[in-house]
Amino acid sequence: MSSGAQFRVGIAVSLLGAGLAAPPALAVGGDQNSGEAGLYAGQCLLDEYAGLEPDDDLLYGARLGAFMTPTWSLEFSYQQLSTESALGVDLDITSYRGNALYNFLPGRRFRPFLTAGLSLESTEIDDQDADGPGVNLGGGVRWLLSDHFGLRLDGRFVYTDVGGSVDEGQTNIEATAGVVFAWGGGPPADTDRDGVPDRKDDCPGTPLGATVDLRGCPKDSDGDRVFDGIDACPDTASGCPVDDKGCPLDSDGDGVIDCQDKCAGTVKGCAVDAAGCPKDEDGDRVCDGTDTCAGTATGCTVDATGCPTDEDGDGVCDGIDECAGTVKGCTVDAAGCPKDEDGDRVCDGVDKCPGTLAGRTVDTVGCEVLFVPEKGDLVLEGVTFENDSAQLEPESVATLDSVAASLVAWSEVRVEVEGHTDSTGSDAYNLELSQRRAEAVRDYLVGKGVDAARLAAKGYGETQPITQNDTAEGRARNRRVELKKLS
Repeated sequence: MSSGAQFRVGIAVSLLGAGLAAPPALAVGGDQNSGEAGLYAGQCLLDEYAGLEPDDDLLYGARLGAFMTPTWSLEFSYQQLSTESALGVDLDITSYRGNALYNFLPGRRFRPFLTAGLSLESTEIDDQDADGPGVNLGGGVRWLLSDHFGLRLDGRFVYTDVGGSVDEGQTNIEATAGVVFAWGGGPPADTDRDGVPDRKDDCPGTPLGATVDLRGCPKDSDGDRVFDGIDACPDTASGCPVDDKGCPLDSDGDGVIDCQDKCAGTVKGCAVDAAGCPKDEDGDRVCDGTDTCAGTATGCTVDATGCPTDEDGDGVCDGIDECAGTVKGCTVDAAGCPKDEDGDRVCDGVDKCPGTLAGRTVDTVGCEVLFVPEKGDLVLEGVTFENDSAQLEPESVATLDSVAASLVAWSEVRVEVEGHTDSTGSDAYNLELSQRRAEAVRDYLVGKGVDAARLAAKGYGETQPITQNDTAEGRARNRRVELKKLS
């Protein structure tokens, strides 16, 4: 071995010795501020080196490294390879390298890594040096078999700018295996971070934050299977089901926990008692809290919101309405049945002519039908005057009020008010008296809201009798007021 080679071997031994001389600590290697040293050997696939075509051969080396963080580390290595070429030329390659490593899976014993670095590659060909810079890129895996000892596999590409007689770049491929010696790095490993070192922890994998005993096993004071320290409700009663935070479940959200709730599945929003059962003050089977019509009368049918239904819209709720299907607009009594004060079978509220005289024929809105084709003109029965006068007697009011209401309702009809007398007295006097009586009736109707433009008044005297005037009964019938439809 040349003196240069002997010098380089001495450097390697010194590098490894410095690492091994460091006192071991009670920590797993690969943590921040830990260090490692190692020896390795492997196979190198060499480039052609300007036609020398050296044989692929074994290499060996030593490395010394330190972790800056749990993932990043730096290392320096010394490596030696000696071989021969196909031409019988001796070839020695000595490498001095500085590399950065990115280490995966912090805290694990099996840790893959990637590495890249710079190097000084010293190539000696038959005692002639051809030094040059180099770069390398690779990866591997470190496997710690104990806190301080492990195995390591590497593979990398190395590019070297070889000088001297070669004077060109060369690319080599290296595969190595070796041993690792680790030290330093802080306190003993505590993978689940419960304060109990892994080597003493009988319950590895304890959830973070849980309170543990001296053996590293979690405590559960209330027995709800959610550990103390992460149990948000540490005093849960025995047997109560809890959520993942250790708090009693309230499945229906009524404020009464499941283990005390005697009415599980209460509708959301219902007011409940201490036992978790819905309250229903008005007894309509819609619970307080969701009942938007509190105080509903007993017996009323209600909708989903607790409000009474009223299918016929008469203001009396279904369930107590004894007359379902009342016509819209009818005034009803407390039982929901239509009122009909004038007995014309058209209910109050719909009846536009209240107070129709009994026995009169009315239309659908309760107004007397004044003109029937088969009867001709309408004789106003019950309309009387004071003797030899156009002054209406009080008993005439009911008939005229009914007629007025009908005329107001039938606004498109024009009417002639006809006055008639019996044959007593002169023709001229009877004509004048009948005119005044016709006008009196017209004026009364106008006063009750009938448009005056729709009414004409005409007296016919004794010219149109409806029976003989030779009896008192006949003369009474002839003294009359009639309505004649004009259009």
